[in-house]
Amino acid sequence: MSEPAPHRRAFLRRLVIAGAGGAGFWVVHRQLTWPTPRVSFARDGWSGWLELPLVGGLIVLAARVGAETVQAVLDSGAQYSAVDASLAQRLSLPSATPLPMVAFGVSGAPSLTRAVTLDADLGSFGLKGLRAATLNLQPLSRLTRQPFSLLLGRDAMRAMVVEADFPGRRVAVFAPGRWTPPAGAKPVAVRMQTGGLMVPVRVEDAPPVEVLLDTGATGALALSEATARAAGLMDGRPLRTGQSVTLGGVSEDGMVRASQVEFAGHAINDIEVQIYRPEAHSPAPAGLLGLGMLSRFHLGLDLPGARAFLIGPQQPPPTPPERRRPTRFTRN
Repeated sequence: MSEPAPHRRAFLRRLVIAGAGGAGFWVVHRQLTWPTPRVSFARDGWSGWLELPLVGGLIVLAARVGAETVQAVLDSGAQYSAVDASLAQRLSLPSATPLPMVAFGVSGAPSLTRAVTLDADLGSFGLKGLRAATLNLQPLSRLTRQPFSLLLGRDAMRAMVVEADFPGRRVAVFAPGRWTPPAGAKPVAVRMQTGGLMVPVRVEDAPPVEVLLDTGATGALALSEATARAAGLMDGRPLRTGQSVTLGGVSEDGMVRASQVEFAGHAINDIEVQIYRPEAHSPAPAGLLGLGMLSRFHLGLDLPGARAFLIGPQQPPPTPPERRRPTRFTRN
């Protein structure tokens, strides 16, 4: 299928704002109770260290759902878990909700979805009674070069603690009562909002702004248009445009460079910031802090305890040239 025609020069690099490579979504239904799945471990309260893939940058784990082996993404940017609609249909997963729900991406139009229940076996740990929205994840999955069919959102992550050693390319999952911060880890100032952790960042000389800590966003920082304007990023500096694909469809977003972004007491220079325009009435946050920033750290993410810890920053080992995802772009 041909890609959307670009305006001027459109970079199709990561094309990611929220959720797994752009998937980030919030499912809205005021009377809906979304249960926390049961988590079990093959060893004493934790998964052991699991290797992270060399490409894509996401926290991707192998999982088995029914008779199929799939890839699952740990996504703290998604309010609820999601499963690819085609997989749910093939496995005839049982319906979990009688009424449809509305799913929002950070940009694009909302979509209607229903939920199913499933069990997921991730080898060293498992999830039982996971409720997941059925969504078309394939366009997003293709962009990341890490085909996935399952997003484990904050509903699943509030039943576990995730320790991601990004420079060491490894991750471990713990039962909440069995995890302690690693030696040398420093706490991050966070605030819980709709089950996610909001963290303050400062862009150049602007006042701090709270953004969502998002392990599913592959970019460093994404800001809504209003937030970017308030931060002074739309002050006439060069602004590139590119087409991004999210659950809401194809949208056109801006890309600017910030001379400095400060997070958790660390100042990172020359950061590319994505600017998105949320749909009217969307519950999308003011911004997202993604793996382009977080991958410099050893991260402890304790959603049950509303805590986050960091060691670092440091640069992860370089990806071998043959494993790097090439930059895709088109010209006039």
